Amino acid sequence: MVFNEMVQEGLVEEGKVDLFDFPTYHPTVEEVRQVIEAEGSFTLQAMKTFKIGWDANLQKDKVDYVVDSKMRGEFIAKNHRAVFEPLLIAQFGENIMDELFSRFAKLLAQLIELETLMEFTNIVLFMTKDP
Repeated sequence: MVFNEMVQEGLVEEGKVDLFDFPTYHPTVEEVRQVIEAEGSFTLQAMKTFKIGWDANLQKDKVDYVVDSKMRGEFIAKNHRAVFEPLLIAQFGENIMDELFSRFAKLLAQLIELETLMEFTNIVLFMTKDP
């Protein structure tokens, strides 16, 4: 969504967006279990999942501290920027990063206003190596 907006408003060349490929895959718990079992070198002793909100580390527990959707959006955008900025700079250059993540923060704030659930699911494994 953010990339489409960048092209429409002339921030980057459409060809650069078309060439940008960042495939990600988030397996299910069952897929993780199947891969471990199929590989055969380990025995899965336990597997747990826990969910954590994208803004989980934002201080919301202080008495006089007001956290609105704009602040939450900015916080989440900064965290994503720390991870993805080097990849984006390599493809699109540094010039657009401030504008890109500013727009991303605004889109996140809109999603938060709609009470969209934004969280990561973490999988924790306890395995033993088979002899």
